[in-house]
Amino acid sequence: MTTAIHRMVEACREGRDPAVIARMNSGWATMGQKQMLRGYCLLLPDPVVPHLNALPAAARDQFLKDLGTLGEAVLAATGALRINYAMFGNVEPALHAHVHPRYTDEAESLRTAHPWGYDWTAARAFDPQTDAALRDSIRERLLALQTSSRSARSDGRIHHLDLTVRELSISTPFYDRWLPRMGFQRIADCAEGPLWRGNDLELGLQRARKSGGHDRYVPGLHHLAFAASSREAVNELYESLKTAGVAVLDAPAEYPNYAPGYFAVFFADPDGLKLEYVFTP
Repeated sequence: MTTAIHRMVEACREGRDPAVIARMNSGWATMGQKQMLRGYCLLLPDPVVPHLNALPAAARDQFLKDLGTLGEAVLAATGALRINYAMFGNVEPALHAHVHPRYTDEAESLRTAHPWGYDWTAARAFDPQTDAALRDSIRERLLALQTSSRSARSDGRIHHLDLTVRELSISTPFYDRWLPRMGFQRIADCAEGPLWRGNDLELGLQRARKSGGHDRYVPGLHHLAFAASSREAVNELYESLKTAGVAVLDAPAEYPNYAPGYFAVFFADPDGLKLEYVFTP
């Protein structure tokens, strides 16, 4: 089934939606296409699922955590009185969560009413210029909250990983396309090359100083594995990789010798580096 939510997520993935705030671990934070209440936002899961309870327990917890974090960022950026949260999926049968900031200057007849009490047909459309400052302010606060959360649990984790590539002009578009699908978002580049930030790791690229392809059986990096939120996410990425002509090394399969329920797809970057997208229950 294809819904408006599926189409919105696809636009987020392809960088066609100027309302996008950030890629979060569970999906996409974006400003609503209608701004009845200033700063109204949505959290869209990626991959799309029918409803909240269709997610595995860990993925469901992550979606709700991201929703609260997005609400906190919207609250700080807008100076609203409170945030109303809502998930319905009756008209569009795909999970999406609404983040409605509520204000003290709302009309008295609507101030304590449900946000859908407004006439949304009269709502102002999101404007990439008018709303850019607020969108960016929400993004800054969201990144600060995510950084603070990571700092509170810094022991025992990798801070960043840099990969050397033959040509930045080839590898940067590759990683810029697929990393957001796996929970990373592009941040400001450093002098050496581009950077992306995930929930627990920053990944960067640098240009190799010597020629030669990658060999995972010499000392160094064997392969790089990214965590998926569900088996469906692994399968969806696999289908997209095939459509894009990316070298798939191993189609999605279970690997019970690694761990119960271990489900992964393996593919290669432009230099032959083995990449993995894996779900473990």
